[in-house]
Amino acid sequence: MKNFHRYTIGWIKSAVESLAFLPLPIMLGGILLGCGLFYVELNTDVSTYIKESVPAIVVSSQDTARTILGIMIGGLITLTVFTFTQMMSLFSQVAASYSPRLLPYLTGSSSLQFVMGTYLAVIVTSTIVLVSIRGSDKASVPVLSVTICIALSIMCLMLFLYFVTTISNKIQADKIIESVYKNGVEAIKNSCQAKNFEEKKLPDDLEDWHTIPSPIGGFIGTINYNMLSGLAKEYNTCFYIGAARGQYLPKNSPLLQSERRIDPDQIKKVLAVVSPNHRKYNDWHLPNIRLLTEIAVKSMSPGINDPGSAIDVLDRLSALLARVMALPGYNYFRAEGGGEVYFSRYSFGDVLTGVMQELRQYCKADVLVMRRLFKMLNHLDFATGDHPDYRHLIREEIMALVEDARKNIHNSKDRRVIAREIITGRRKTEKLFENTNFLLNDDFLLERGTWDNDLFSDQ
Repeated sequence: MKNFHRYTIGWIKSAVESLAFLPLPIMLGGILLGCGLFYVELNTDVSTYIKESVPAIVVSSQDTARTILGIMIGGLITLTVFTFTQMMSLFSQVAASYSPRLLPYLTGSSSLQFVMGTYLAVIVTSTIVLVSIRGSDKASVPVLSVTICIALSIMCLMLFLYFVTTISNKIQADKIIESVYKNGVEAIKNSCQAKNFEEKKLPDDLEDWHTIPSPIGGFIGTINYNMLSGLAKEYNTCFYIGAARGQYLPKNSPLLQSERRIDPDQIKKVLAVVSPNHRKYNDWHLPNIRLLTEIAVKSMSPGINDPGSAIDVLDRLSALLARVMALPGYNYFRAEGGGEVYFSRYSFGDVLTGVMQELRQYCKADVLVMRRLFKMLNHLDFATGDHPDYRHLIREEIMALVEDARKNIHNSKDRRVIAREIITGRRKTEKLFENTNFLLNDDFLLERGTWDNDLFSDQ
């Protein structure tokens, strides 16, 4: 039952990101509509009533009806092929210009899936109606079915205009960045709504706990903590998950630890709840932060050279990192009536260091982007609140950024601008935290304490 639950959740996550998530059920709806129209035409006189009521809009000839339906089906098939081709071309362009990990955001778009599904549904419905027209030219014509198919085909033409407008907006850099940012914000909000989670010191005897290896190589995904806590209570033990969410574990690597040794059958039940997944899912905040970082890095590559997009990313990253900094440091869970479960997690320091290492490597020679990086770190410094450890981490990153700027920015005017901005940010922070000492002293930034002197006195 536990395996079925995990497989079901994984299947749902994969299906939502699939391009066929909406088109397949919509196409099945088209089949049902076609069959329903065929049944109505055979068992009612609705077509005769329409022909007598509004003869001006009725197609009374079977040959004409067949011709119209044939033209519509052929045109819609051509339109569908063109739309698919355009989508694949644009997806390839986005993957090459920004990141291949953006494709799930595009293929999972409900609006694009709805357009493709409607095309297929109308093709199927029109084909069923065309096949249902039998007999001579004087025989009855399924007026209702043909009229509905014509109306649906006109709607498909309107949806094509909507598709062109939507897809052209979705591949714009600012739209992509904003979409990833909003997904990250939503994921952080969901993390804040977790229940029965706490921040707690790890047990002192954790090293003596019994290790349970990973049965497969895969990624740590969503864990059912309620089930795991229930198993801890049932087996009279505590568990510690040593790998953070999203981390890849090779086969037989340490996955979790148990305070008390448990038998193989019990281990199987535990692994059914926490075993890694072969596929990596991006339904939480850290993949969105990494994706924004990757977009900024790709924008700064020589082949693309788009500092404007990198600066837009840094604005969103600043807001996301501030939200991550405010997240509770949960590492403990206990369900009502359940046992204790400890787990590893990515700290704010881990996230900030990973982001800055990539950005410094690729942006260290661009003055505008470096200035924006300093502003981002200053913004985070303001947002630290009552967390001196966070302030220390951020100021270490400022010093590392200064070190890279020393080696790569050589124009004296640019260096003075950066120096002024750093010191201005420092003074604003000192007003906010008057009882703390900034790690960057005046003699470190300005050799003689003047605005006109060089920030980087060792060159």
